[in-house]
Amino acid sequence: MFKSIRRSTTLLSVAALTLGMVSTGLLTSSANASTSTPGVTAKTITIGATVPLSGVAASYAPVSAAANAVFTYINKHGGINGRRIKYIRLDDCYDLAAYGLGCTAGASTTTLSQNQVLVAQQHVFATVGSLGTAAEDSVLSYLKQNGVPQLFVASGSRDWNQPSIYPGTFGFQTSYVAEGKIFARYINAHFAGQTVGFIGQNDDFGADGLIGLTDGGVSIASANNLNYNAADAISGSSSDLVQDVQTLQANKAQVVVLDSVPGFTSGILSIAKQLSYSPQWVISSVGSDPTLVNNVGEVGAISLDYFPAPTNTKDPWVPWLRKVLLADKADFPTFTASSVLTGNDFYGAAYAVAFAETLKAEGKNVTRAGFLKALKSTTMNTPAITPLKYSSSNHQGLLGGVIATLPSNGGAAPTIVVEPNTTVFSTTNTKSSPITVSRKLDITTIPNWLK
Repeated sequence: MFKSIRRSTTLLSVAALTLGMVSTGLLTSSANASTSTPGVTAKTITIGATVPLSGVAASYAPVSAAANAVFTYINKHGGINGRRIKYIRLDDCYDLAAYGLGCTAGASTTTLSQNQVLVAQQHVFATVGSLGTAAEDSVLSYLKQNGVPQLFVASGSRDWNQPSIYPGTFGFQTSYVAEGKIFARYINAHFAGQTVGFIGQNDDFGADGLIGLTDGGVSIASANNLNYNAADAISGSSSDLVQDVQTLQANKAQVVVLDSVPGFTSGILSIAKQLSYSPQWVISSVGSDPTLVNNVGEVGAISLDYFPAPTNTKDPWVPWLRKVLLADKADFPTFTASSVLTGNDFYGAAYAVAFAETLKAEGKNVTRAGFLKALKSTTMNTPAITPLKYSSSNHQGLLGGVIATLPSNGGAAPTIVVEPNTTVFSTTNTKSSPITVSRKLDITTIPNWLK
C-alpha cells in the first residue's frame, strides 16, 4: 500500500473486474461545465479520488485521509498561490461492491460510476491518488477522453507508465518490476548459490515482480515458482498457501520471495511456522508493512523501503507528518503524539505534497496542460527517500528505495521498518536498464512554504 500502497487483510487486485466503456453521452460532460479549466476558480482548485472507504478494502482509507490532512494543513496556511485545495474522496469499494463485501456505497457502485460523478458533476481538475490496478484500469479511457489528468495512481503496475498512450496518467510508487530487479541484485550479492522460491499473487502484482526477479538474474525453478489465486481474497480460501509453503519446504528453498498483500503475507508466515520452515523471507513493499502483517514470523525479513522509518528522527518529514496528522481531528480523531506512523500515512502525505509542489511551480495561471508540463519538469521534495522526478518518458514516479529489515520487537511482531544502511538502489522497468547505486541517502528538506 511503506511504504508502497499497503493492501488490506483480504483484499487483492482482481483483474477480471475491469469495466466496459461508458456511454458516449458522458464523454464530453466536463467540457460543458465551463469554458475555463474545470475545477479551477480564483480561490479554489477541486480534485478528487476514488478510494475504498468501506468494505474489505477499508484499511486503505488512511492513505487518502493522510493526503487530505496535508491539503487541510496547506489550506490553513494560505493555500497554494491563493487557492485552497478541495479534495473529494468517493468510496468505490475497490470496485468490489457488487460482491457484497461490506460496501456501504451500494451494490451498483463501481470505480467508473464514481469517476463519472467526479468528472460530470463535481468537474474536478484531476483525480489524485485513486487506488488499485484493476479499478484504475477501468477508467483509463474515460478519464483520457474527458481530458482529466489521472495523477499518482496508488499501484505499482506498469500501466501508469504509458506516456505515448495515456499522457495524462502518472503512477507514484516504485514499480513491481523495479522492486523485483532490486531484490534480485540483493539476493545475488548476499545469498549466491542458494535455492530461491517465489509465491506471488496471480495478477500483475505477482507477474511483474517475477519479471523483475528474472530480469535481475535470479533463477527460480518452475517447481518453486508458485502463486495464489487473487479471487481467494473474496472467498477467504487459504488452501493454495498451505500447498505452496509445503512445496517450497519439500524443495528446500532457502530464500523465498513473497509478492503478497499483508493478509496473505501473514498467512504464509503462520503456515511456515506451523511447519517449522524458516527460509530467508524477502517480501514486497506492498505486503510487508509490519503494522498490517502483525506477525512475529516477519522478524528478520527483507523488504524495500522508500519512505522513512517512523523512528528516524534525522528525517524532518517524520515530525512534520506527525504534526499534520495531529492537527486533523476530522480525519485522524484518535491519532496522538505516541501513535505509530504507518506506511499508509507516508504514502498519502507524499503524493499530496507532490501535487502541492507541482501546483505551486505552475504559478497563478492554472491549466491542465500547464500542470502536466510543470509535473514533468519539477524535481519534488516529498517524504519519499528517493527523488521524485517525472519526465516525458517516465510516468512511473519513484524508481527505487533502500533494502530494509524487519527488527525484533521483544518477541512480538515488528512495528517498524529499519534501514540498515544508506545504500539507495534505483532502476526502471526496462530489462536492460542498470541498477544505480548511491551510497548516500539524501534526505529531502521541507520547503519553507510548507513548514
